[in-house]
Amino acid sequence: MVAAALSPAAPSLSRVDNAWVSATAGRVLDEVEQRRSTWQVWHVRAGALRQVRSADIPAGQVDSVVNLIVDEVLNTRSVLLASDADPITEPDVLRRTDGTSSYQVAGSEVFTSELILAAEERIVAAAGLTGGPVVAPETVDLALLESTANGINLNPGQAALVRELATSGARVQLAIAAAGTGKTTAMRVLTSAWEESGGTVIGLAPSAAAAAALAEQTGTTTDTLAKLIHSLNNGQSIDWMDSIGPKTLVLIDEAAMADTLTLDTAISFLNGRGASARLIGDDQQLAAIGAGGVLRDIDTTHRAVRLTELMRFDDPGEGAATLALRDGLPEALGFYLDNQRVHVGDQTTLPDEVFTAWQSDCARGLDSIMLAPTRDLAANLNARARTARIGSQATPAGRTVWLADGNSASVGDLIITRTNDRRLRLSATDWVKNGDRWVVLDAGDDGRLKVQHARTRRRVTLPTAYVSASTELGYASTVHTAQGVSVDTMHGLATGDESRQQLYTMLTRGRRANHVYLQVTGDGDPHDLIRPETVHPKTATDILENILARDGAPKSATTMAREAAEPAVLLGQATARYTDALHASAETVLDPDRVAAIEQAADQMVPGIADEPAWPALRAHLILAETQGRDATRELSSAVAERELVGVDDRAAVLGWRLAATGLRVAGIGPLPWVPAIPARLAADPSWGPYLNARANRVETLAGQVRDAATDGEMPGWARHGTSLPDTSVGDVAVWRAAMGVRVDDRRPTGPPQKQKTAAMWQRHLDEQVTGDHSAALAEWGPLIHQLTPTQDEFAPLLAERLANLDRTGLAAADLLRTAAAEGPLPDDHVAAALWWRISRHLSSSATTDMIGHGAGEDDNNLEHVATERNLSVRDRLENGAESKPAERWAQLAHSLDRRLVSQSDWAATAAMLQEVHDAGHDIPALTRQLVNQAPLGDLPAQDLRYRLVVYLPDDRVSGSPPQESVDLGEAERQHEMATTLSRRPDVGPRR
Repeated sequence: MVAAALSPAAPSLSRVDNAWVSATAGRVLDEVEQRRSTWQVWHVRAGALRQVRSADIPAGQVDSVVNLIVDEVLNTRSVLLASDADPITEPDVLRRTDGTSSYQVAGSEVFTSELILAAEERIVAAAGLTGGPVVAPETVDLALLESTANGINLNPGQAALVRELATSGARVQLAIAAAGTGKTTAMRVLTSAWEESGGTVIGLAPSAAAAAALAEQTGTTTDTLAKLIHSLNNGQSIDWMDSIGPKTLVLIDEAAMADTLTLDTAISFLNGRGASARLIGDDQQLAAIGAGGVLRDIDTTHRAVRLTELMRFDDPGEGAATLALRDGLPEALGFYLDNQRVHVGDQTTLPDEVFTAWQSDCARGLDSIMLAPTRDLAANLNARARTARIGSQATPAGRTVWLADGNSASVGDLIITRTNDRRLRLSATDWVKNGDRWVVLDAGDDGRLKVQHARTRRRVTLPTAYVSASTELGYASTVHTAQGVSVDTMHGLATGDESRQQLYTMLTRGRRANHVYLQVTGDGDPHDLIRPETVHPKTATDILENILARDGAPKSATTMAREAAEPAVLLGQATARYTDALHASAETVLDPDRVAAIEQAADQMVPGIADEPAWPALRAHLILAETQGRDATRELSSAVAERELVGVDDRAAVLGWRLAATGLRVAGIGPLPWVPAIPARLAADPSWGPYLNARANRVETLAGQVRDAATDGEMPGWARHGTSLPDTSVGDVAVWRAAMGVRVDDRRPTGPPQKQKTAAMWQRHLDEQVTGDHSAALAEWGPLIHQLTPTQDEFAPLLAERLANLDRTGLAAADLLRTAAAEGPLPDDHVAAALWWRISRHLSSSATTDMIGHGAGEDDNNLEHVATERNLSVRDRLENGAESKPAERWAQLAHSLDRRLVSQSDWAATAAMLQEVHDAGHDIPALTRQLVNQAPLGDLPAQDLRYRLVVYLPDDRVSGSPPQESVDLGEAERQHEMATTLSRRPDVGPRR
């Protein structure tokens, strides 16, 4: 042994030849394909290094061998998706030493493979297939009635979801359900309807925990997608696989978590057997690393069925706010700021605050959870929780066992398992799964744990090896681990680097309350004192808005290829390159001594100005002004002399603002109204002139394409809350948004405020064009909003539109607004939005959902019998639905009165009476609200409303105007009591 250690045998080196490189490249490609739908050179290089590391390649040859593998994967086996498609060749000054353009980010090219593209195409095509089994409407009605009889009432959105998925005949259909909408309840009724029609239902999910939850809710056979794929790849068969046929419906829950290749294989197998599939998921929750975003493609091409009415949250305002949060709308923050759900601090004190709040909730008997951005922070919080639990016990903790996260556990501790293990059985159909939470019942000397499932109460003994490798304390977890968890309260740490999807998932776990704890200051490290975030710290609102702007949802390869070629994307790149090239060329053409003189003069006028953050922009402005034939130093001197600069944080920015207007006026308007034209001196330069002209022409061409697309297409999302706008306004704003890189889901017409003066002036012009005289609602409601909230708020125009809509439905919108303002102090930021969330507590969730919408620019499809035009009030919808059946026509109004109404078996009779009263000339919205507002409807709301109408409008007074005096509900209540008694007799049906 000693000899072998001192004289080890030389390793057998792999022979690197073309065959070896090709085989290795194939393995690397297989690896990246399984992990993601698109990749860059860095992903491939990492995979190549892993392969080379295990091949005993001499150290001196590693780099060259890796390069060979990377070249083989990218240039031969991959498809280039998004690259720099700019056709203009830069002059030498704007090129790197390797000849590439300085505007091209190294390694930014995005690749995919033919296999991924084909899989995406097959999935989308399958979603367009029809001819599958259809459940009879009567069968669906029976399933809904049976659910109601069993004490589970579906809201109109859930009921409509069940109807659509059961009766569409689609071979593959997508349903997008936001967190907390009760999708599993709807799936239970769908399963019942499908089985009642003679079919069978099977459930699949990406994780074992999700599959188990689906089985518990639907009562049908479920398994994981991984099990299906493994069986197919290995030629194995499972009983439930053999039973799949033309009458089978397969529910694929949490479909957004599935990777593209897995989803394609599963759908191809199911379609091959003649089965139908329903993909259920939320494309805005966290996705697995291999998820390719193909659900968005299905939604774009074939439209998804949506479920948006929130059921989870105790506060209706919070439920509505989560929908806005889901879409990345900044106004969502108004709710959390107004309800003290946002806490700030540093990385040292915040974990203490989270733990203290969690401990307080647990002491009140609430089911609470702590969430953290990293596993290390989660482990730290878990350790604190266990220490506190042990300290509160009167008896010693007893025997302890070490877990995988470095913490120990003893009897009474809450733990979580992190690995699926089908060998550890809980029952014939259940086993230990990743994400399960358990209570420790006993700890063995050898490290074993006897545990009880926190939800099902089933018991199992976890062996030593499993405990040490795959268990952690379960008081706190990461956000990813908590997806799918529903508790009373949530307390979560955030660093500010999270994506919108992480924040959304975090803030939708708690039914009663969700709190986020933001790190806004450093830890006191002196080395961080000069960092920008230390010198100019961001507010909590700034951090949260940045998180909302960070869309981490995956995109398919097909979508990325399409977006990379869109004129709106290319215009932003072209504008930035034109502006930069303009300043770069000015400095190149100008004499270096003159540049030095400008810099020296600036420092003499304003000592230390070169250290200001905005100095580079001011310097570029002065140099460009000089090439325009102006005296830059003289203009700077005049700007300095305008006013004192004492106490100014960034003097260069102030001087740039003072100089900006003259710069554009002298230079003339360039390819865009806020961009300067090419100075004559640069245009005449033989090298720079043609290049800059080509850049300007490209900007103009792309701007024209963006303008045409905007005016020819549907009204954009940013304009949906205003009245009709002229094409010129829509086109101008579309060009601005594309050139300035405004996010698609930013509903502010011109996006974030601009700091550069010329751009800010044009932005103000566009805002006036869009909202100046076009918003009648703002003219009507603006004074009252401003009176109650003097702070300037970008949400105010949208609040005005919503108040106008409420007012047209017969609600006292002004009273609602004043009441909301009087509830208490409003937050400093997002004031108007905070008012709206207070008002939304008094509205039905469906009405609030309708006003919020489901995403900027999307069409409404909320399955709650609402019109497709977002700006119609409830009254408008009633008038436009005159030809609809009464039960459908009055459903939205009924749902806003009492959500139980439309779920009653005799709702059709009540709707028919409403139609009769409406035909007699009565104002149904005003009348029914008057009847319901005086006293809540009873246990049988549909019958109660009918009897109130009978009392209010006797048979001989059905026609004519209703009396104006208040309704005396005494007789109505007596008749309702009688009706309730009679309705319990099996031989008496609903009275008309």
